[in-house]
Amino acid sequence: MGRAARARGLLFHPAQCRCQLGRARAVNATMSIGPKQGSLPAAARRRGQRGFTLVEVMLAITLLALIMAMAYGGFQAAVRSTSTGEALIEQTNQLRITHQFIRRQLSLAQALIIEEGDEPGTQIRFEGDRDRVRFVAPMPGYLSFGGSYVQQLSFERGRDGLDLIFYFAMLNGYEPGDIEAHDGIVLLEGLRSGSFIFLGEDDDELEPFWADFWEQTDQLPLAVGLTIDLDRDHGLVWPDLIAPVMLDTRAVSGGAQVTQPRRASDLIMPRRDAQRR
Repeated sequence: MGRAARARGLLFHPAQCRCQLGRARAVNATMSIGPKQGSLPAAARRRGQRGFTLVEVMLAITLLALIMAMAYGGFQAAVRSTSTGEALIEQTNQLRITHQFIRRQLSLAQALIIEEGDEPGTQIRFEGDRDRVRFVAPMPGYLSFGGSYVQQLSFERGRDGLDLIFYFAMLNGYEPGDIEAHDGIVLLEGLRSGSFIFLGEDDDELEPFWADFWEQTDQLPLAVGLTIDLDRDHGLVWPDLIAPVMLDTRAVSGGAQVTQPRRASDLIMPRRDAQRR
């Protein structure tokens, strides 16, 4: 074999052929990947793998804080609205109950002697002026032990304005000053103003009239009125109270009483009809 034969033998050596075939496959694999991985530069790969910047994180936190603040503000507004509504309902119920209680007690006033008057032979059955009214009437069962009680409604200066205070003491064994010996019950507080008025009848003309002072302490008025100005910003208004005394039993000299009772409404209603005309 000559030099040419050895050259052909080397060219077609099996091991050499396998090496050349492996190189060809590696080149083909690299070419098949193409620009997906092998052809991307390092800077492009780093940009594709980076996270959020500090500005983006701060912006996200700010937006989250704003959303949470708005949600908390809405929750607080709902809580305040609920609390305000509950307080308004409670105050409305308090006014209604107080109005009914005062009207009931005044309507049930009795012509019983509270104490002896300053002048000999005179008795006090009813006292009243702009700031105070004192009378005898039965108490509700849950506040008493039965029987008649001396009762007093009075306006007194409190911490935030006028307070309407209710005092009571048993008529049996009553002595002057007993009614104020104990603390009263505060019915309303923080009032701007308030006053009592009394409906009487002219003995000569038999015409009813209103007065802010009751002079005939041995008689009961035909009706008692109560006006109150609430010093509040929630819009509640005290309905003017007119409590007709059920029986106008008048005491006369000698301790006798008029046997024919008269309803206060019999005198109030004709007056109102006359005003309408």
